[in-house]
Amino acid sequence: MKKVNKLLFSLVMGAALMGGATSCDDFEEINFSPSAAGESYIHPDYALNKSFYEAQMDPDIAERVFVYNWASITRIIGDNTMGVTARYSNEYNDRLYSYTSNWVKYATNAINMADVNPGTSEHEQAFFPNVKQFARIWRVMLIADFADSFGPYALDAAQGVNPTFNSVEDVYVFMLTELKEAAAGINTSVEPTETEAKGDPAFGYNAAKWVKLAHSLRLRYAMRLSEVSTSKIDVKAEFADAASKSLLTSADDFFSFPEAGGWSCYEGVMNRPWNDQCISSTMCNLLTGLGDIPVTSYRPDLAPYIKPMNYIGEQYVNHYPVTTDNPTKQLWMDGIPEHLDPRALKVWCLTNDEKAENFPDQGSQGVKNHAEHAMLDPTDPEKKLVKIDAQFTWNGYPAGTRSAWSTETFKFNDVLGSMYDTTPMLGKQYRDNTARRIWMSPWETYFLLAEGALRGWTNSISAKEAYENGVRANFEYLGLSQYVNQYLASTSYNRVGTSVNFDHTVEPVSFEADYVNGYTKQAGKMTYNYPDASKILYKGGALNDQLTKIITQKYIANVPYGVVEMWNDRRRLGLPFFEIPANEGTLTGSDMEKYIQASEWKNGQKWYHYTQRMRYPTALENADKEQYQNALQLLGAEDNTMMTPLWWAIK
Repeated sequence: MKKVNKLLFSLVMGAALMGGATSCDDFEEINFSPSAAGESYIHPDYALNKSFYEAQMDPDIAERVFVYNWASITRIIGDNTMGVTARYSNEYNDRLYSYTSNWVKYATNAINMADVNPGTSEHEQAFFPNVKQFARIWRVMLIADFADSFGPYALDAAQGVNPTFNSVEDVYVFMLTELKEAAAGINTSVEPTETEAKGDPAFGYNAAKWVKLAHSLRLRYAMRLSEVSTSKIDVKAEFADAASKSLLTSADDFFSFPEAGGWSCYEGVMNRPWNDQCISSTMCNLLTGLGDIPVTSYRPDLAPYIKPMNYIGEQYVNHYPVTTDNPTKQLWMDGIPEHLDPRALKVWCLTNDEKAENFPDQGSQGVKNHAEHAMLDPTDPEKKLVKIDAQFTWNGYPAGTRSAWSTETFKFNDVLGSMYDTTPMLGKQYRDNTARRIWMSPWETYFLLAEGALRGWTNSISAKEAYENGVRANFEYLGLSQYVNQYLASTSYNRVGTSVNFDHTVEPVSFEADYVNGYTKQAGKMTYNYPDASKILYKGGALNDQLTKIITQKYIANVPYGVVEMWNDRRRLGLPFFEIPANEGTLTGSDMEKYIQASEWKNGQKWYHYTQRMRYPTALENADKEQYQNALQLLGAEDNTMMTPLWWAIK
């Protein structure tokens, strides 16, 4: 018994000591006291609780990884000079690499503790084996985020041996196997004590919910392999089997963790007050016109600012680059489109909209300065050529603005150069530590089932029913259920040519639009062209087919927490539509520099117009050059660039 006790103490102390690499040091307060290290005290759930806590990300890693990389790459927020155009910080990448390694170690410690400590009571002897399975499921989620960000991962990294990197294919085989075995190993009749339940803020160690999570994750990771073939696992059979099991589909089936203040790991991942978190042009295009719900039906006070749907804004040809396939390029919307997806103003807040329930503290700058900016005179930067009042306007930050536009263009477009005063911001509910960070949701389960049914991988539910259930689940979550029936019936297109109605697959056609010359204020008409479906990255070659609808709705619903899954769908399918960054030849310092020239957009979208992965930090090469080279070889890359597609990604 002393030998077992010594091993248990060693495992827990190892987990505690590894926490020194992070800034979350409150584990002992709720989980473990080194002075009481008998086998009757040390439980495997203590290490698992530690992993849960730290993986929610303290403000240090949250800003550097979640915001500057993931949220930027996925166009949740506008161009912040980082991920969207494959710029990087070795320091930031090291945060994700080293922190994730610790989170995985804590989960692995929980698995090992359950093996060596059978428990001293009847309850512990039943509960500890479940904890082992919970830890296996959670560890898979952590490994997936690592492998989906960097690429090859060392599966033996937390086993006390010199780690050897595995291919992304082998990592996925491991993850799917772990999930299936873990789900089968859970005893759903075992209930935690009140104290034990508090250690799991997501599910309270509810065994039935952990089983649901495992099977929903099997759907997620099996679907990731939709575009590749592997002889190591039957992906379709894996998906079909998972689809036949209990899944996260109920309104309370959220695998999520509470956000809280106090510079802890439960700080909101997007709550730094100096981060503007302004909307991207990509997001604006997707939300505009989608669903046929008038903005005035839920915000009648905004009526003075509403513009008809065939009006596309003021055109400024000298203050925006033309080098992009963004259908709304060079346009400034001087108001609010008549129809917005009703989730738009739930998630985002308009400039100077102090009446909005989600008005953030950061919006106070826009209240003061919304009319202070202008399109400057290119011959005299001190002269305001056209002053613009940005209050109650719907404009996104285009990809490339900070990182690929020329210095001159960015300088003279003072309106976008001051986006924190002029563009919609992420709402306060995601910035004030009152929300819950969602890791897996009912709507994602439904959208996965919809795609699976569309592919013929499952007949447990029709593609249409699953699709509509996914939309309904997200609307219910946001308190918008009163609009969902009208929304699902809509056949109107958003700005990139996609409608909501699942059966409506007619492709959009160009239309005559009203606009205003921003310089002369002369009203005119122009042809509005949707993206050219023959030139988009999506191999389906359509703007409004059913798969595009599924992924578009999945993308919108996952804002803002589902960043990795949003990025994964983009790399896997090229959906939803992302415009090519507007490059004026200034990508120095970006891994994208040698791939994208100013004229690239004319030839259509290619995988190398979009960030593919994060670089391994230099610490890996410095610590183990052999395994660093092994990782690159498994990646299929000659160097550690952000522009190498992962094994499962579209090429």
